[in-house]
Amino acid sequence: MVRELKKIIRLLACLLPALALPAPAPPVRSDVLIDEEVRVSPSRVRPLEFDLPSSSARVFCKFRVVDGLSSVRAVLLKRDDVRLWLTGQSHSFLVSTEYAESGGFTFLLQEPGGYAIVLDNRLEGRAAAVVHLQVTLLYGAAAAGPVRTPDPLRARLLMWTSILLFVLGSSYAGLKLKSALARRSAPPPTP
Repeated sequence: MVRELKKIIRLLACLLPALALPAPAPPVRSDVLIDEEVRVSPSRVRPLEFDLPSSSARVFCKFRVVDGLSSVRAVLLKRDDVRLWLTGQSHSFLVSTEYAESGGFTFLLQEPGGYAIVLDNRLEGRAAAVVHLQVTLLYGAAAAGPVRTPDPLRARLLMWTSILLFVLGSSYAGLKLKSALARRSAPPPTP
């Protein structure tokens, strides 16, 4: 019986890592669009346009004012809305930060096309601002959003296999301990 128990434990120990391995994830790619200092004149906006060639890319934008007394904000818009904004017409934006000396945002772009990050220095309008701006696009399944959970069937199978392996290992150790204690407490043979 002990031999059979050992075989079962070895078999389950070999199968357990295969169950725990996740399915291969699709490749993730990131492109750094901007990582430089940008000058924004007082009471002005500075659009920085870019094209998104495919859908489902996450934009990571981070900025910090490195020179100047102004607070700025970063705004993500479609390229057509930038043109409307610059001509003083009604426009909409996708995401915006507050006016601050530093800040950032992340946003999932689901449609290919033309977009722009606009640095806005119109709040105080006292002085020009030099802003260190970093904009990165992340493509792939990781860009799409929330954390993925494992397949429920695979998770249950892994859990029950782990429990079974623990019970079998504990039983085997208990049997070995019991037989060792029985040998130890047995009276010595008489001559």
